[in-house]
Amino acid sequence: MLSYIRSWRAESDSTAASSQLTKRHFLTGWDTDDIEALRYSFGLTGVDQDGNFLWVDVFAFMLLFVALSTLALHICNMCWRQMRHLSVMGQPSRQAYWKHNKSNWWPWINRHILAAPLWNKRHNKSFQLSSAIDNGTLPGRWHTIILVIYVSLNIAWCCILPYDEEHASVIAALRGRTGTLAALNLIPTILFALRNNPLIPLLQVSYDDFNLFHRWAARITIAEAIVHTIAWIFNTANGGGWKHVVAGIRDESSYGWGMVSTVSFVFLGIQAWSPIRHAFYETFLNIHRLMVVIALVGLYIHLAQHMLPQLPWMWLIIIMWAAEYAMRMLRVWYNSFGGLRFSRMTVEAMPGEAVRVTVDLKRPWYPRPGCHAHIYMPSQNPLLPWTSHPFSIAWSPIDDSSSSKEMSRLTLPTIEGQPLAPHKPRPSKQISFICRARTGLTRKLYEKAAVSTHETFNTWGLIEGPYGGHHSLDSYGTVVLFAGGVGITHQVMYLKHLVAGFEASTTATQRILLVWTVPESECLEWVRPWMDEILRMKGRKKCLRVMLFITRPKKKLDTQSETVKMYPGRPQLKSLLEDEVRNRVGAMAVTVCGSGGFADDVRAATRPLLEVGSVDFVEESFTY
Repeated sequence: MLSYIRSWRAESDSTAASSQLTKRHFLTGWDTDDIEALRYSFGLTGVDQDGNFLWVDVFAFMLLFVALSTLALHICNMCWRQMRHLSVMGQPSRQAYWKHNKSNWWPWINRHILAAPLWNKRHNKSFQLSSAIDNGTLPGRWHTIILVIYVSLNIAWCCILPYDEEHASVIAALRGRTGTLAALNLIPTILFALRNNPLIPLLQVSYDDFNLFHRWAARITIAEAIVHTIAWIFNTANGGGWKHVVAGIRDESSYGWGMVSTVSFVFLGIQAWSPIRHAFYETFLNIHRLMVVIALVGLYIHLAQHMLPQLPWMWLIIIMWAAEYAMRMLRVWYNSFGGLRFSRMTVEAMPGEAVRVTVDLKRPWYPRPGCHAHIYMPSQNPLLPWTSHPFSIAWSPIDDSSSSKEMSRLTLPTIEGQPLAPHKPRPSKQISFICRARTGLTRKLYEKAAVSTHETFNTWGLIEGPYGGHHSLDSYGTVVLFAGGVGITHQVMYLKHLVAGFEASTTATQRILLVWTVPESECLEWVRPWMDEILRMKGRKKCLRVMLFITRPKKKLDTQSETVKMYPGRPQLKSLLEDEVRNRVGAMAVTVCGSGGFADDVRAATRPLLEVGSVDFVEESFTY
């Protein structure tokens, strides 16, 4: 690919561009002195193409190295966990070998780099200047190291220029360098923004992490596009005056559309500023998409007018984007279209200003814990019918009819209607979400359900997904799941899977602890039917304990049993985790899904334990 781009009519482009511009300038009445003075403003005169492609190669190989290193790390972790999982299947209660770390260096890296916040303990807790102004979150320490290297290299590449040439030539080289890097950085900018990014399942890196890198790649692209434009304006104004800057933009479609692209990128950077993005997210998203299209069209015309060697990169971006939207439509069609009908949705108002949305899928899927999906409700959002909202899948009951048909085809023996292979994935045709009423669509759904008969109404909609679900907890002897508020939706499916795996001896898990904090006891109604089903599962009392913390109790709390207890206030995370580590069976996983502050507290309490024993920390977050 790189060799193809490097040979993309580089010589003929320079000649053709120069002759074409010369002809145009003569036709508009420009004299020979004007053309000579502006030779560093048009075409590739003064542009260091060899240096540009050198840094293109370095950048491409750097990204390839990072991807391959991440893939190798993932493969090693996967093999290690699979070996741990299989080794304890014979005697799941005997996992002493896996309780302890097998090295000192990896737990240290995990604690101080991979699982560490940038400073102190703040990571996903946003900087709130007020309830309406959200300045975003801080990246973790490992993410910061990658971003500092990435930004520093881009700055260095823009500064390594042929300074022994005349001043105008150096500015022309800067124009070419920043233009090349801006077009190149646009590839990861677009790729990292895609929900169906193939690197997510391949590298087991969450979309939230890729979204962080998308934002920073976009900032670098915008900064380089601005410098590229300023360099062209400087040489043009310095060589022939501002009238030639205006004439170039007005008369040359390549430069006119290039200016449109730059202005669009600048608008995107301003619009994507965290306070604006979070305050008006639905509006932001739709304007963002429109401006991206305008920016890409402008850039494509800018490159195509002179057949510049960066043009194939635009084809790659267009192919990636088109393929991703085709994949989205395929997912939506598979889940939501059957005959002439869409998926049926039931919306129920719940205590604590939340709604429970139950979706009947048109075709079955195989549930796995930790997934999320995007909901489209055109009838409830007529002004923006194409807008979707991501939510964790809280529950997905097994479809007995589909399961029975599948079992009959496989002719597997059963006992009392249950297959002898309970660990085999079984299909489902229904999924449920818990959505906290905030602004926009979720607020509309809650208000409509609250005034409906039985606080419930039916509607139709579309489902895109599922996404995620890459973290397997099957190889851990001890699992501690923390949930804050509506974050319980991420943990319920894990509970069901792990309890079933304990009874069927298909997972290594022997101890499961759920710690759930909610403001009021009425919020427990969000998942009561599902938790009741889990608590009735065979073998549940042997492996599962539930600790419910009510931060603002209105009455005296009742304890249900020895394994399900309710407490007022907030959990003492440090002492709770230390107790679990002392009594752990085998390796231990700590997962959390909740508000940014709650997740940061769990992270801070877990990090010291990473060097005490074989403990892993997993956080699920959506910092869009």
